[in-house]
Amino acid sequence: MTGNYSTICTNFAVVRQFDALDRVFAIRNAILALNRRDVTRADVDRELETPLTTREAAALFTCLQKNGAATQSEVDERGFASYTFEVDPPEVDRVLTQQAAVIAADSRSSQTDQDDSVEFVATLPGGFEPTSARVHSIPDIASTIRNQVFDADSSVRIANPYFDPSLELVSDLASLPRRGVETQLLTRETTDEEGDTRTTLNKMWNLIDEEHRDNFEVRDLYRWDEGQGSQAFATHAKIVIVDDRICYVGSANLTDTSLTTNFEFGVVVEGDIIKDAVTVFDEVFEYSYPVDLPL
Repeated sequence: MTGNYSTICTNFAVVRQFDALDRVFAIRNAILALNRRDVTRADVDRELETPLTTREAAALFTCLQKNGAATQSEVDERGFASYTFEVDPPEVDRVLTQQAAVIAADSRSSQTDQDDSVEFVATLPGGFEPTSARVHSIPDIASTIRNQVFDADSSVRIANPYFDPSLELVSDLASLPRRGVETQLLTRETTDEEGDTRTTLNKMWNLIDEEHRDNFEVRDLYRWDEGQGSQAFATHAKIVIVDDRICYVGSANLTDTSLTTNFEFGVVVEGDIIKDAVTVFDEVFEYSYPVDLPL
């Protein structure tokens, strides 16, 4: 092992996804056995007895990229987990060994006895170096949302006012309708021809083949009060609800700054309480204006 272990991980996507130490070490050894820089999910799968699931692959490559052990070198329209990455083997060793150490120290179960569970997530400000292990262990918002999206089976509901069209998450979201996941997106001011939201929606629409576009529905919640000369109401919520079972609620927009350098905070909730979030979302979504794509 040649990793520089004095450099501490700041992203713990692998810790959140994996409970078995043997699995993490097997993945680490598989990547190192490839003995090359350009690596894909399929490459790693060939070295493993049990191939990576989509969620495992997303967590793995998110973790490696966020901790400086990999960089994205080629985009695949099927989503982040299918991209090609340029990896630094010693850094892969460092990152995955540290992830395994946290799993061992945590000794946590993958299941909970509680009906409802809540977990804090955050984007930490650029240049900030946490001194507390507890802060280090808080999951980041970007990989949290990505993991939720990759794990979706039937439906994803999203409310978000602002988007960054260059964000990798855009192609991840576009992959949902293509695999039969009903995707509803509530946003604002889609008539603004200069806005990033319009650009983002058109990009997503173009990534979805015609056969699956019925699985993608967009609505706009925004109204300007001419009499008052001010905004009457608008989408400001930031929510991602997956399969009526898990929900992210927080401060972050789906923009690069919100997901990488701002200080943002939120929670991930699981359990029966999600039914309330679904009910609120569905009623507000129905109240909003349908958007015809492309714009």
